[in-house]
Parts: sequence; structure tokens; C-alpha cells
Amino acid sequence: MLKEKKVKIGELEIPADYWSLNANYKRELCLTIIDAMLTILDNQVAPEISRTMILDGLLESSIQSNEEDENYEICQVLTDIKSILDEPTD
Repeated sequence: MLKEKKVKIGELEIPADYWSLNANYKRELCLTIIDAMLTILDNQVAPEISRTMILDGLLESSIQSNEEDENYEICQVLTDIKSILDEPTD
């Protein structure tokens, strides 16, 4: 089996005490990260391409990469971001 080549697209820095933060602060942090990521995609991706589809793929890939590197705090933040994006909208 061939090992996939990884491309680093950026770094995510989060508070070291992420797990001890209250739910509201975690959510605000995740929303800020989502906004930043979508802004980057706005500048990099043609308008006819779904930003949320690309973002979902990036999040999934980043979760797997960070899990392999044992960056579990980052995995948790990215998983929380995916959960927020998957919330139903009214």
C-alpha cells in the first residue's frame, strides 16, 4: 500500500487548556476558526465550488493527520468544528 503524500496547509494554535474551557468559550473559538477558514477559502476557491464541501474534506483530513501525530487537542477542536458545521439550520 502506498503512503499518501501529505501537504501542510497551515497551522492551528489553540489554548493549551481547551478541554477545561466552558462550552460557550469553546463554541466562540470554533466559530472564529470557521470564519477564518471560510475567508481563506473565499480567496482561494472559485465561487461555484462549495466552500463547505471543501472545508469538510479539509477538516476530515486534518483530524486524521493530527491523530497520527498525536495532537489530540487539535483533533478535538476540529471535531467540535465539524459538529458545529453539521448542526441543522433553521
